[in-house]
Amino acid sequence: MSNTPVTEIITLTSNDAMKTTSKFQEAITLLRHSTFDGLQRMYWGDRVQQPGIREWFINWDHHPQGSESTAATSAQIKEKLNAIVDSPPTRRLVAFNPFPPTKCFAAPFTEVIISTVKPETNLNEFDKIIDASLDVCHDFKGCYGTAWGYVVDPEGANEVVLLVGWESPEHHIEFMKTEPAMRTTAPYVEGVEDSTVFYVQTQE
Repeated sequence: MSNTPVTEIITLTSNDAMKTTSKFQEAITLLRHSTFDGLQRMYWGDRVQQPGIREWFINWDHHPQGSESTAATSAQIKEKLNAIVDSPPTRRLVAFNPFPPTKCFAAPFTEVIISTVKPETNLNEFDKIIDASLDVCHDFKGCYGTAWGYVVDPEGANEVVLLVGWESPEHHIEFMKTEPAMRTTAPYVEGVEDSTVFYVQTQE
């Protein structure tokens, strides 16, 4: 799995310093100018309904690996992030299909669904259920694109993440009222224990 392209999702629960200092931007600049192998584009934004939670999406050619040459940069980034959060950041590595999920982040709003898959769920069948639920989005006005993948780091192996790019939350709400959406969403809900859903307006 180490050669699989992944998107790193870092969730930061902010304190006041997130808004009143430039430490987050400094962390982005440090990573952007670093010598980390495999670094691609990155996006970030606050949750629309929970502005105290910031999401940082980092695309990698493969699982990010630290080295002696990047240890100092990693320590600096960690120090700056620790200064602007109330609790330790949550980190997920997701093998999205398609990768990179550029269309989702290019949209005015990115819907993010993070679900815990039931242990008894047949993943081969569940893969088809996810594909069906996202395929019907593509024909709906206001949908920019979709992507999904399982969390591949060991601690989150039972999680799946879906991305949908929308023109607006209203377009998503209207889509959910349609028969295809209701028909394909129900089997997905059956396969998961719980889900967290939010919108982010990403920027680079």
